[in-house]
Amino acid sequence: MVFEVEVRTSRSPRIAPVLAIRAPAESLRATRPQAEAILPWADLVGVTIGGVTTPGVLPQGCGLEDLADGLGRVLDELGLPRVNVCGSSFAGDLAYRFAVRHPDRLERVVLTGPAGRARDHLPPGVGPSEMATRLLRSGRSAAADFISSALLCLDPALPVLGRAVLRRALLESMHRCDDAELSRWLRCLELQYTVSPLVGEGPSVPLLAVTGEHDVPAPPAECRALAARCPGGVFATIKESDHFVFLTRSREHLDLTRRFLLDEPLDHLPYLAELERPYRPVPAGSAVTD
Repeated sequence: MVFEVEVRTSRSPRIAPVLAIRAPAESLRATRPQAEAILPWADLVGVTIGGVTTPGVLPQGCGLEDLADGLGRVLDELGLPRVNVCGSSFAGDLAYRFAVRHPDRLERVVLTGPAGRARDHLPPGVGPSEMATRLLRSGRSAAADFISSALLCLDPALPVLGRAVLRRALLESMHRCDDAELSRWLRCLELQYTVSPLVGEGPSVPLLAVTGEHDVPAPPAECRALAARCPGGVFATIKESDHFVFLTRSREHLDLTRRFLLDEPLDHLPYLAELERPYRPVPAGSAVTD
């Protein structure tokens, strides 16, 4: 597998470096505000994955656990014993797997829009590889509509700031991209459809699971359940947002991330719809949806 790594150094780091795993929707333009917000107080290690979030080939049969172990090797090569890790959407699920498999490498974890389980948008009896093949054959419009309906809250009765602009931008991006880029989007979804269930208690390090209050692929209840598995888990939702909260409410999302990583108070923030510390001991062998 191929990881592309960008390291940016802070002039006055206050905490361990931040390992930011990039999701497909996080372009350079989208992640620039994140970098500028983090650099005043931490070194930043941005990671993209060849064949998923950037051009390249992902080895056959490679899953989130394999990618998580690959991130550990990236840190070894950089000489970083411990990091804070952040990931949104697909990258949030990967960040959680990394936290479970390599807890000794972590200070704090911020997961945005994680589900902790396989997605369920596929038609009955249709596997993820077959669905990806169907979408590629059916044309760009069908694939774009499937991806947008799987990720966005399209219910007009629910308030989502920036929904129309984001949906238009996402559809335009899908129509402009070439077959290789579209395949990467579908490969990313395929990884999430086939992820193995989480079993047992989560890592004990401080962990924030945050999502939009109207998230469709990672509903707040599932995000809360994931946080409840972690002794240091905190669950939060940001008002008037969906799965792409890190784009449509980036200022609030960055403020929450900064406060959590710097161990500042989170109570009474005006943009939060919910804030809980829901930890409960997990019975041995129970899955994340129990």
